[in-house]
Amino acid sequence: MTVRTIGVHQAPKVPCAWQRRMNRLETVVEPRVPEPAQLYSLIALTLVLHEPNPATGNCECCADTWPCEPARLAYRLREGF
Repeated sequence: MTVRTIGVHQAPKVPCAWQRRMNRLETVVEPRVPEPAQLYSLIALTLVLHEPNPATGNCECCADTWPCEPARLAYRLREGF
């Protein structure tokens, strides 16, 4: 492989075979679990963690008044399914 330079300030010419190797499409790695299933499992986890404390009536996890914001959002997303 020879590299030609035309002038002092110009970049060397690169063979076309090298460019074709670099322009190949890369393989796409798909997630092992589909996205809706991942989202549903996160919703279920949020609803399990953010539950009301019977003694105080506040959220066990974040101590906000029940229903807390994460529980409200998780419930709304679950109803969207």
